[in-house]
Amino acid sequence: MAETICLIDDEPAILNTLSSILEDEGYQVLVAKSGLEALKIVRSEAPDLVILDIWMPEMDGLETLKRLRAQFPSILVVMMSGHGSIETAVKATKLGAYDYLEKPLDLEKVTILVRNALHQRKLEEENLNLRIQVERRFELVGSSPAMERLREMIAMAAPATSRVLISGANGTGKELVARAIHLQSPRHNRSFVEINCASIPET
Repeated sequence: MAETICLIDDEPAILNTLSSILEDEGYQVLVAKSGLEALKIVRSEAPDLVILDIWMPEMDGLETLKRLRAQFPSILVVMMSGHGSIETAVKATKLGAYDYLEKPLDLEKVTILVRNALHQRKLEEENLNLRIQVERRFELVGSSPAMERLREMIAMAAPATSRVLISGANGTGKELVARAIHLQSPRHNRSFVEINCASIPET
């Protein structure tokens, strides 16, 4: 299925040119001539990428970007402008834009940027799916009072920055508890490193 791109610009010539280029690259293209129209399209069609002009009447691109990110936090947005400045580009990036294009557009640069942005989105989705699979694999099961108490202790330990000692006999699930603490901690985006202490030679 073709990936979908939503183009937002009040200039018909820009919309026509970009639409033709991106459709030739195999993408499905949606167009909007205002920020309000764009919000409706994104809400109903959920495009993979949005390319958004900054200078538009009624609601400008930065305000549109702000509303898009508020309603769809993971949406991928590339900004473009013919009256750009470093300050505007920095502001757009702080609001969550993936990148920034200057007009007149270099069409080869546009296609490369679109390809890279969609590739990154795909990698992020794959990462998220893998993380969900890992979390399910190491999920603690059971609803006994002891298990509920264990979950409470994990929730208390996870936000802490101090070391946590997990003790118990072999096969009681110490690694599952360690992973549960890691997944609920502020460090959950970092690697979980498992070390077999028994295999470390004494010096």
